[in-house]
Amino acid sequence: MSDASEETLVHGYIEGREDAYGAVSRWIRQIIDSPHWGLSHQREDLFQEVHRRLFENLSDGRFRGSSSLKTYVTQISKYTCIEFLRQKIRSSAVDLESVDLRDNRPGPEQTLASAEWTREASAALARLPASCRELFELIFVEHLPYDEIAEKLGVAEGTVKSRTWRCREQLAN
Repeated sequence: MSDASEETLVHGYIEGREDAYGAVSRWIRQIIDSPHWGLSHQREDLFQEVHRRLFENLSDGRFRGSSSLKTYVTQISKYTCIEFLRQKIRSSAVDLESVDLRDNRPGPEQTLASAEWTREASAALARLPASCRELFELIFVEHLPYDEIAEKLGVAEGTVKSRTWRCREQLAN
């Protein structure tokens, strides 16, 4: 495009001529309609904002012609999208009013009680015969069903159930 035709396009755009507006709008759409921006819901707002900025810049004589008008429009369009994304990121910051800032860690009393319970449970398990400890490990640590435990120990499933009952009785005493 020659300098004279670009100058005509600039003046036509500022004056609101349909042909100039249409040409510039196509250049803007090529940029803001690109899916890589991820701004499909804001396209019309961005379209209007680019037109506003472009009109303001052209009216104020900021376009010097060092690049083509299409390049100038493309850069304004890109920077408008980038600014919008930056604002979107800033505005999506965490609202501190909606965040639960309570300390959910156990307090000293709970920690002491838990440690005491763990010591008592460990001592009670240590007093059980090795066969009971092994059985409890298969049930409560490995989460195996009775039929798999029976197969692993080489006994009947009923035997596993009765041993479990007896081991629980020993633990309760």
